[in-house]
Amino acid sequence: MTISLNARLGAVALALGAPLNLILHTQTAKLGPLSYAAWLVLSFGVLCFCDEMGAGRPLNRAGLLAFAAAFCADTIALLDVNAGSDARAHVLYAFCVLASLVFWSVALMHRRRSARTVGSVGAVLGGAALALLVVAHLLLGTVTILGFSRLFTALSDPNQAGASALLLIDAAACVWALAVAVLLWNGRLRQQA
Repeated sequence: MTISLNARLGAVALALGAPLNLILHTQTAKLGPLSYAAWLVLSFGVLCFCDEMGAGRPLNRAGLLAFAAAFCADTIALLDVNAGSDARAHVLYAFCVLASLVFWSVALMHRRRSARTVGSVGAVLGGAALALLVVAHLLLGTVTILGFSRLFTALSDPNQAGASALLLIDAAACVWALAVAVLLWNGRLRQQA
C-alpha cells in the first residue's frame, strides 16, 4: 500500500498543530499570533485529513464546515477587545470544535479496524462533551458541569472565565488529532469497510 504525500504531510501537521493549539490557547493574549499560527498548521492537517477521507462525502464536509466556523470564532476571539464578544466567540468555538469532531468520528466509523475504533471513541466522547455543553447551557447557574456552565456565564459576566471548558475541548481535539495523525501516517484512512 502506497501512502500519499498528502497523508504524510497531514499527519505531521496534525501532530504538530494540535498540541501547539492546546498549549498556546492556555497562554496569555501576547502569544495570540503564535496560537493563530498553530491553528493554521492544524487547519492544514485537517484539510489533508478531509482529502484522504473523501472531501465530497457529506460527513466530512459537515465536519469541515463546523471546523471553519470554529476557526472564525477563534479569529474573532483573538482580534476582539470586547470581553462580551470574546465570550460569545468562545461559546461558538466550543460548539463547533465538538461538532466537527463528532462528524469526523462518525465518518471514521465507516472505515476498517483501527480507524473505526478511533471513530467510535471520538463519537462517544465528542457527543458526550457536546451533550454536556448543551446541558450546561440549559442548566446555567444551577449546576457546574466540568466547567461548561462557566463558559455560558461568561456571556453575561465577562469577568467569569470559561478556560476550564475550553481546555477540556482543546485537549479532546488534541487527542483526536493525534490518533488521526497515526492513521494518516500509516495510510489507514482510504480503506472503506
